[in-house]
Amino acid sequence: MSTNDSVGAQDAGGTAEQLRTDVEQTRADLGDDVTALSEKLNPQARVRRAVGTARGTVMSATSRVRQAAPRTARQAGQGVRDNPVPVAAGALALVGATATAVVARRRTVKARKAARRRTAVASWPALAAATALLARRRTQKTRTARIRAAAGPWFRP
Repeated sequence: MSTNDSVGAQDAGGTAEQLRTDVEQTRADLGDDVTALSEKLNPQARVRRAVGTARGTVMSATSRVRQAAPRTARQAGQGVRDNPVPVAAGALALVGATATAVVARRRTVKARKAARRRTAVASWPALAAATALLARRRTQKTRTARIRAAAGPWFRP
């Protein structure tokens, strides 16, 4: 019996120590989890992460463009040298489209100004009608106030 007791005591001691270690490990893991969650839910940290990600993306795209720009410029120059007529025709078409857009924009602006002028002239009769309506309402309110004053204390709204 003493042998079993001593073995049981050793197992229990080892188990208790093991349990303590497990509890400490669980506490540490739980603390790490709470820290990670609070970091994830912190708005400032989220903004910092998003800005860092965006900055990294822009920096990598910028470096790729800087590396590809000289090659692309050489290819474009070679393309112009190889096909000057289509390039000139494209440039002429671009100039024509730009001129057409500018003319259309000016016409639109002029048409809007003219419409505003017409509306301003047409709104005078509407303004006169609104003024007459307000004057009529003021007269009615004054008449109602006189009738109520004449009725004296017997009239209560």
